[in-house]
Parts: sequence; structure tokens; C-alpha cells
Amino acid sequence: MPKKIAIVISSMSLGVFGGSAVGWLAGRTIWFFVAELPNRNLPPEQFAIATVDQGFGVGLITFFLLIPIGIALGAGAGLWVGIRQVNEISEVIDDEC
Repeated sequence: MPKKIAIVISSMSLGVFGGSAVGWLAGRTIWFFVAELPNRNLPPEQFAIATVDQGFGVGLITFFLLIPIGIALGAGAGLWVGIRQVNEISEVIDDEC
């Protein structure tokens, strides 16, 4: 029984970390196309001034929307994979007995 619990918890934690990384990467990609790419020819001082509003908005969307969505989806996917693995292990053990 502890082995089954460990499988589900580890798969969920992998899903959570993977989902949060995907959420952050999506936010970083949006910021690149919205703020960085159009202003790439500006000097550093003007670049900071031009992208402060866009960066703040995308940062809020990333932190409060994209990363939590990624965490929730990753945890759900990890739970699904973990339960499938536990069921496969149970079937193998039942077949051997």
C-alpha cells in the first residue's frame, strides 16, 4: 500500500512541477512576442520604459493565471497517470497470485 501511495504522490508532484514550468514558459513566450520583439532596437533605458506596462500585465497574467492553470492540469494529469500505474501494478500482482 505505501508503494502505491508513493507512486501517486510522485507522479502528481512531477505533474505539478511540469505544469508550472509550462505555465511560466507560456507567459515568457507571450512577453517575448508582446514586449521584447517589437522593441528590440531600442537602447536599454528606452526599452525599460517602453516595456514596463506590458511586462507588468503579462507578469500578472503569468503569475495569477497561467502558472496556476498549469499546476492544476499537471496535478490532474499526474493523478491520472499515477492511478493507471497503480492499477497496472495491482493487475500484475493479482495475476501472479
